[in-house]
Amino acid sequence: MEQLISIRNMFKDYPIGLGKFTALKDINLDFEAGEFSGIVGPSGSGKTTLLNIIGSLDVQSKGEVKVMGREVSELTRKEAARLRSEHIGFIFQTYNLLPVYTVFENVEFPLLLMDVKPGIRKEMVDKAIEWVGLKDKRKSRPAQLSGGECQRVAIARAIVKEPQIVLADEPTANLDAENSHHILRTMVELNEKLKTTFIFSTHDAKVIEYLRRKITLVDGRVVEDN
Repeated sequence: MEQLISIRNMFKDYPIGLGKFTALKDINLDFEAGEFSGIVGPSGSGKTTLLNIIGSLDVQSKGEVKVMGREVSELTRKEAARLRSEHIGFIFQTYNLLPVYTVFENVEFPLLLMDVKPGIRKEMVDKAIEWVGLKDKRKSRPAQLSGGECQRVAIARAIVKEPQIVLADEPTANLDAENSHHILRTMVELNEKLKTTFIFSTHDAKVIEYLRRKITLVDGRVVEDN
């Protein structure tokens, strides 16, 4: 399979007073196309930090992190933004939907940033909304939706451009069990249909059930990968 992400001897430090806090310690990982993986561990173990570095929202302090063949720490801000825009979808636990936009407009937003032509844009948005089962809600605004429906809009927004990588940070944290399983089944189907690589950050047992690969972090170190 195609290798999308390569991490070698990676550390992440944050300054604290006159010293530093090392959030990630000697991380070595590879992710291939089509994986359905999760970074699991207790709060404060470094899961979100690792996801942010993979998504080029942050950079490592030492070591190598290559995403789509590009070294993250060498990207300019414009190049990092372009990598995210074209190849990476993000799903956050807080949804981050624009409240004044409809479902259609929220899902369309990433394509506007990519200057996709209107006709093609409409087709892509309609397809993404249908994938997550919200065709009848396309004109609704976030305040008119349930938490589960808002998270499905966030998934549609993340996959509308059919990215190679989707990064999901605690995507079920604010959902009940029924909605969590519905969301996770939707992601499994999209993974199989689009061959998109999904990487979760989670400590939710419901999410862990669905993972085909589980990477366990404890105190910033990988202690298990199976």
